[in-house]
Amino acid sequence: MKNFGRDARWLTHKIICAIRVICGLFGKRADCSFTTMKRAVIMRASLEAIIAQAEREYPHECCGFIIGRAAPDQAAGDEVRPITNIQNRMHAQDPAAFARDARTAFLMEPKEHLAVMNEIDRRKLALRVVYHSHPDHDAYFSATDRAQACSFDPAEPDYPDTAYIVLSIRLGKFVRAAAFAWDGTNQEFAETALEIA
Repeated sequence: MKNFGRDARWLTHKIICAIRVICGLFGKRADCSFTTMKRAVIMRASLEAIIAQAEREYPHECCGFIIGRAAPDQAAGDEVRPITNIQNRMHAQDPAAFARDARTAFLMEPKEHLAVMNEIDRRKLALRVVYHSHPDHDAYFSATDRAQACSFDPAEPDYPDTAYIVLSIRLGKFVRAAAFAWDGTNQEFAETALEIA
């Protein structure tokens, strides 16, 4: 019963996926797309916090979450939850399975990740943003980023109502942040507006 909220969200997501498939059989896929493009709205303090983390963790990728109210256009009260990137540890333990190190990849520490998901359930909040940095690269949504965002089902994101922010950090300094959201009509991530409240 402890994981009911997370399990319920997963089940709801799978039901929506099934409805989309059924609608697709009748040629109404676009009409059944419950997830539309969303804009990313975060507080200035949240942006400053994730920029500081990304610069501090350079030359490695940083990662984490921004949690808060469910309403996508209400950033007030956002809270940043940095998560440890364990990619270097996993690369050292098994370089064949984890070919890249933390300079070009991130893997969230599972216990920290789960703790944030439990906090969201307990406090009845929403996972508003998943973020990570690209050291010495542009702020774009890579094929690897997409694969991680769609880890349960390659055709649907794990968190369809969540925005993804990628920060470009070059030579240890912030260059640009870009936001990406799931476009339910095109079944793909696309860059979307990043608004600072």
